[in-house]
Amino acid sequence: MAAAKLYARSPQPLYLQIAAVFRSNIHSRHWRPGQQVPPLETLVEQYGVARSTVRQAFGLLENEGLIRRARGSGTFVNEALPHTPTLLIPKNWEETVALSNQLGTVSLMESSADTALPDNLGMPCDQARDGRFQYLRRVHVTDAGPFCYSEVYLDSGLFRRHRTRIRSSTVAPVLDQFYGTRITQARQVLNVIEAGRESAEALHIPVSAPVAELRRYACIGNRVVYFARLEFPFQKIRMEFDLLATR
Repeated sequence: MAAAKLYARSPQPLYLQIAAVFRSNIHSRHWRPGQQVPPLETLVEQYGVARSTVRQAFGLLENEGLIRRARGSGTFVNEALPHTPTLLIPKNWEETVALSNQLGTVSLMESSADTALPDNLGMPCDQARDGRFQYLRRVHVTDAGPFCYSEVYLDSGLFRRHRTRIRSSTVAPVLDQFYGTRITQARQVLNVIEAGRESAEALHIPVSAPVAELRRYACIGNRVVYFARLEFPFQKIRMEFDLLATR
């Protein structure tokens, strides 16, 4: 009964929830590489689901390269688990530029006229926001595929001045190269949200999949000249902190 209430909290099909539980068992090393997983009947009883649900979940994990099923022998965690490349979420301007330099850029849409910033940036900002901006919608990629979906607002004058470079590059390195010493404020906030249609299509992930949303802005003087909203698939990012950095 407790398990049924737990599964009922999610709109996802039951086999996807069970697959997520099994995937967690593998990633946490509760089920270790090369180890045989518990028998089907044990899993049915332990998780309170039908045999067909466990089989569907196993099918997903097998397609992902996490397990192998051997007729007459059982189901085993693969010895060599697939590696998902990750990128480090930046915590300061220097790391933002470094990450941006790792990403290629594919343009999805570019506004044909000057645009105002959104009324709500989704983060605190007490700087002047009354300029005109070029709007860009893009997907950023590495050799491993799409890593980031972005919506960018860049001061129209800066865009016109560096149009050629910006159309083939991420924006932060251009700002840093030409205006780094003049940037007076740069802030960022991270949220966990669900992917919408546009970002899901660009990132090759399901709609409503969890993504890390970064919102950031940069100022020259007391004016915002750059605002961006970025989405990263959650399984492709990591964050690292030095917990003693301020001691």
